[in-house]
Order: sequence, then structure tokens, then C-alpha cells
Amino acid sequence: MGPETVNKVKDSEIHGNFVGRDNINVNIILFQESEREFVVTRNVNIKPVFYFTGRENELQDLRHRIEDGRKSVLVSGMGGIGKTQICRKLFDEYSDMHENEPFQHIGYIEYSGDIDSSLQRCLKFKKQNNPAQNQEAAWRELEYLAASGKLLLFVDNVNVSIGEDSNLKRLLDIPGAIVLTSRRRTFSKEFEPYRIGFLSTEKCREIYERIRFENSDTRVVEEEMPDLEYVIDTLAARHTITIEFLAHLARTNNWTVKKLREELDRNGFQLEYMDEEDKLVNIQKSYETLYDMSVLTEAEQNILEAFSIFPYIPLKAEICNQWLLADAGAGEKDYVLMKLYQKGWLQFDIEQESYALHPVFAQFIYERCNPELEKHLGLIRECQDRLKMLENGLMVECQKIVPFAESIVEKIDMRKGMERLMFIHSLARLLVKTAKFKKAKELLLELLVLCKDILGENNPITAVSYHNLAYLYEKDGEYKKAEELYKKSLRIRIKMVGEEHVDVVNIYNNLANLYNRQGEYKKAEVLCIKSLKICEKVIGEKNPTVAMNYNNLASVYKCQGKYREAEKLYHKSMPIFEKVYGEEHPNTAAVYNNLAEIYEKRMEYKKAEELYEKSTQIFEKVYGEEHSDTAIAYNNLAEIYEKRMEYKKAEELYEKSTQIFEKVYGEEHPDTAIAYDNLAGVYYYQEKYKKAEELYEKSLQVKKKVWGENHLDIAITYSNWAGVYMSQGEYAIALKYGFKAYRICVFKLGLNHPNTQLVKQNIEYAYSKWNPDGNFEQWLKEQMKE
Repeated sequence: MGPETVNKVKDSEIHGNFVGRDNINVNIILFQESEREFVVTRNVNIKPVFYFTGRENELQDLRHRIEDGRKSVLVSGMGGIGKTQICRKLFDEYSDMHENEPFQHIGYIEYSGDIDSSLQRCLKFKKQNNPAQNQEAAWRELEYLAASGKLLLFVDNVNVSIGEDSNLKRLLDIPGAIVLTSRRRTFSKEFEPYRIGFLSTEKCREIYERIRFENSDTRVVEEEMPDLEYVIDTLAARHTITIEFLAHLARTNNWTVKKLREELDRNGFQLEYMDEEDKLVNIQKSYETLYDMSVLTEAEQNILEAFSIFPYIPLKAEICNQWLLADAGAGEKDYVLMKLYQKGWLQFDIEQESYALHPVFAQFIYERCNPELEKHLGLIRECQDRLKMLENGLMVECQKIVPFAESIVEKIDMRKGMERLMFIHSLARLLVKTAKFKKAKELLLELLVLCKDILGENNPITAVSYHNLAYLYEKDGEYKKAEELYKKSLRIRIKMVGEEHVDVVNIYNNLANLYNRQGEYKKAEVLCIKSLKICEKVIGEKNPTVAMNYNNLASVYKCQGKYREAEKLYHKSMPIFEKVYGEEHPNTAAVYNNLAEIYEKRMEYKKAEELYEKSTQIFEKVYGEEHSDTAIAYNNLAEIYEKRMEYKKAEELYEKSTQIFEKVYGEEHPDTAIAYDNLAGVYYYQEKYKKAEELYEKSLQVKKKVWGENHLDIAITYSNWAGVYMSQGEYAIALKYGFKAYRICVFKLGLNHPNTQLVKQNIEYAYSKWNPDGNFEQWLKEQMKE
């Protein structure tokens, strides 16, 4: 393991002065007008199914209601008869009419849980610095969009009453047209009910024919019409979704209508109603009689079992082939997946080239089959291999796989054995990489229990588990817990291999890094020197592990401002890396980067620039321009330009770095948040305060989501953001943000730490501007009590 390049957030400094509004908690930030679009929700491509038919009267009535700006609710007493498809049809129509009005904005909300969370999930709105304000920010954005009276909003599948979700009433105060759908026969008096009935037999026949004959001009022959009407009216009860499934079944088996009727009668298939609510009962039981798994091949059954484990999210065909076919003992040329689609079991999205299993099927398959470990070892191992492969891939790709891996852990009984142990280990590593630290920590805690139970306390894998969990606590800023776990890992390794071993050296280094983070430089230095002596004795001086130790000790000296000592050590490590790896290896580039940082600290910017450029060229050549290490190199070079006040050059590189992090990690990763901080800093120096504020706000939102409220990186962002307000003379807001930073530093580092004292000096300056005659120490003491 070589030295790493580190994505650095700039030092916590406050330049200038603090704000105006004391009560910032009610200060909701909205989008600028230029940021708004015609479709104001995240789901843009809302379309009805290709076989949508009928509903001409309902559509015409609803168009009149919509254009009169009325608030309607489509009710039916049950699901599956077309309310959603009607809304999708209208949404699609009015989206196409954008150029000719009649609406300025249009949106589609998929209701789940309550209106507040649904609105936050689906509406495009400005995320707030304080996540608790996001709910109100979403409502404020909606109110602003509707102010002209030219908003059309669809809210689909509201499955509760207004009494159960009282904030639904807020929609009544929103100007413009609103259409809700609900399965409840009685919803509320405030919204005008619009009853949606079942399609006519004729329209149901059209749907059946379009699916059965794949949207061709072929129709059911006249002599089969009585049988089709019997199937539609009596057996399927004109239930739209059921008719769709029956059409798929007939097409797959190439059944005539007569044959379909015979099969349904033979299996006792018939949907039934409860008259008082018009609800279908025993629908799942009826489907089970229709979809008989015993007629499927063993491979088909195995694949459906696997799909019943997964969440209802489309899975790419390529991954399906890789994970499922070998598990089922089939090959790609068997076309098992496509056959299951053609038989009506699986859904296939042509545009996304992905498969999914409808929840109705998934539930009864999972309950009936109870998927067992032995049948799905291939799936587990293929998924595990994919997790390992993705560790070096794009974060966006990793994030797509995680829900499926989590479902495997949850739904396949792997018992407390090695399969579960190794799978959890791989998944936890990926969760750490994608910054899902909370879930990763839960898995690592379970992993540690498994290790102790299966392998015992004194096992190398148990030691690694302690070590990995310690790393997560360190990331969370829980340094005491991290220290305890690193030491447990250390004791096990020393007991097993003795103190003079490379594995022990690695733990010493990580423990030293932990002390270094906390400003306990003497402890860190002692461990680094101890580690270095072991390395020199055991493996000699010209080894890359020894060179890495030189770098670690240099880092401790650098943090103490002992730049000469640090420089000497970097110069000792550099020729070792150059000899072992060559001059164009990322590990060598990282050493150039470390040495450049020393020159930067000593304000020898020309030397620093040369080395940063050299390391940047290596990363570009080895990794290309869309890799996180390349982005970090751009960031470091930008910092030099920033310090030399060449702000345009710095801005260009920071923006480039930020774009790479967004692409590689996504917008909600802590390294992306650091990139936002750095770009905000150069905007600050150019007095582009609004841009800087927006980025600090964005950064805080990400960091709080990942780490909670009390992380040191959050303190740095608060402190820098306070500086933006200071420079604008907004002392009250700056003081508030500066104090937030100070409180975190006291909690994490202690009162006497240099960083805590620096932040205290900054807020004292802000206080003197805000309240020249006040007693700062008294004010600070009162604030700390709250």
C-alpha cells in the first residue's frame, strides 16, 4: 500500500465580517427564476402504457376541470383499474402543449407515506442548509410556482384520508389545478370527487387484443367473442391489470380465447368482490392458481426465486445474465429471461434493457419458495464478485447495485456461516466507498460478531474486522471508539505474529494517523518512529513500506509546522518509490504531491507548482481525466493558483475537479462536498458571494446527511461560510455560523486545541463588530450553556 493523495478542504479561516438577520431559521432560500423549468418534478417522462384506450368521457371532463383551475380527486375504491394511467395520459398531453400554454408549470408527485415527504422526494426545490427546513422549502417552492394560477399538479395514489395526513389540506390553498388519485371511495369534501368506474367490456377487449397480438391489426375472431366476454366480465371482472396479465399469458402460450377460458376454469381462477367497497378479494390467491410454477423449468423457477428476493427496481439485462443464469444452470443461448417475460412473469424495459418482477408475483413466489442458500450460491458469489469489482468503479454504478446486495443479505437465510461473513465483508467495503457509513457500520458490527462466533477472537479476519470498524468510527469523528478498536486489532496481531511484523506496522500507522488528526502529535510521532524502526529492521531501508512510513512521519512533522524535517523524509522516500514503481506511477505521484504541499506551506509556490503539475500529469496519463485522484491533483494545483491570487486559473481547475467528483461519486458524497467547499473558497476571494453561499449550503447538506451535525469537516464549512457573511458586513449570521463551528471544535478537539482557538479568535472579532460594547467571554459562556 502506497501513499495516498488526499482530497483536502482548505484551512478553516474567517476573512471579514458577520450578518443582519438574527432569525435565520425562517430564511427559506428558493430557486432563481432561471433555475426553474416547465416540468417542476423529477419524473419528466411520464407516459401511459402503449395499450391505453378508452376513457374519452373521463378525459374530456377532467380537461374542463383542469382548465377551470379546479381541485379534483379521482376515486375508485380499489387499485388497478386505470386512475394512474388517466393521470399519465393528461400529464403527457399537457406536457406537449407547453408552447401553447395554458400552464406555466406542470408536475407529477407519486404519493408515498405522507404529502410532506412525497413533495420533498419528487419536487425540484432548493435544498436548505438546515435539513429540517427542507419540508417548508418544498411547500414554499410549490406556492411560488402556483402564484400565477398557472400550475397543474398531479398527486398519484393518495391512500389515506385528509384526517390521517392533515397537510394534504395545504394543497387547497395552492392556486391552480390539482388532480389527486385515491383508492378511497370517500376522500374529503374539500376536493371534488370524480368517480372512476371500470372500463367497458369493449374497451377491455381492445386492451386484450393490443397486448395479445402485440399491437398489430389482428383481432379476436367473431366466434370467440362470447368466450372473451366471459373471461373479461366474469373471470377477470373487467379489472384492467388482470386483463393485461391474461393477454400476456395467452400471447406467450399462443392460446386461443377458448383455450384461455378452459385453462382459467380448470384452475378455478375467478376474481371476487366485496360489494360494500368494490374491492377485489383473494386476488393474490387467484393469481397463484393462474401462474402455476410447477409447469416451469427448474432454471425458470430458480430465476424467479432470485427475482423475488430483489427490490422492485429494474436490473440491467447484462447483470441478470451474469448473476442469474449460472445460478440457474442456464446459458445466454437458452433465453430463459426473455421466455419468462414472454410468459408474462417478468417485465422487460426495452429502453433500459432491464428486467423486473411485479410485486404481486414476487410476494407469492417468495412466500411459497422461501429461497434457500444452497440453491443460490451462484447468485451470492457472482454478486459478491461484482461488489469487489465495483470498488474501483464509478460511484453511480456502485449505488445501483447496493439495493440488490442488501436484499440478498436480508432475504436469503445464509445462516451464521462463512458465506454470510464474506458477503457482508464485501458489501460493507462498498458501502464505505459510497459513503453509506451508517449502514456499513451496522454490517461491520454484525460482521464482528460473526467473526468472533465462527473464527474466535484471536483470528486475523477478526483483527481486520476491528480495524475496519475503527476506520468508520474515525471517519465519523468518534476518535475514542476508533482508538479502542485499533488497539484491539493491534493486540490480536501482536499475539499472533509478534510485534516485528508488517501487519502490526500498518496498524501502528493508522493509530498514529488517528492521533495526528486529534492534534496529539507526540503520540503520533512515537508510533511512527516505532513503526519505522520495525520496518527498517525487518525488511530493510529500500522497501516501499519503509518509504510509506517516512511519509507518515513526515505528515506528523508537517502538521506541527516542522517543514524542514518533513521535507527530508519526503526526499528519503521519493527515490525508493521512483526505483520500485517508476517515475510515472500513482504512488510516486502521491509523494510528489506530499512534497509539493510542504513547499506550499513554506510559500515556495513555484516549486510547489512544478511538483503538483508533475503529479497531475501522471494521474492524467495513468487514470485519465475522469478519476478521483486526477480530480484531487487538479484541486491541489488550483490551491497554488488561488494562493498566488490567480483566481481565474484556480476557478477553472476547481470547477473541473468538482465536475469529476460529481460524476464519479455523485452529489451526496463527502469528497464531493469538499470539492464544493474549495470552489466556494475561490468564489469568495473573487467576491462572488452568492455563488459561494450556495456551495457552502450544498456542502453542509451533504456532510450532515453523511456524518450528522457534529463532525469536524462540518465545522470547517461553517467557519468558511461565516467568513462570506463577515465580508458582506452581515455580522449576526456570521457569528451564528462561526459559533456552530466553535461548538463542534470544543466538543471534538477540546478548548485548548489550536484549531479551536483559531475559530474562537474569529468569532470574537465578529462579536466585536456586531456588539462593540458587549462582553464576549460572558456571551460565549452563555451560548455554551444552551
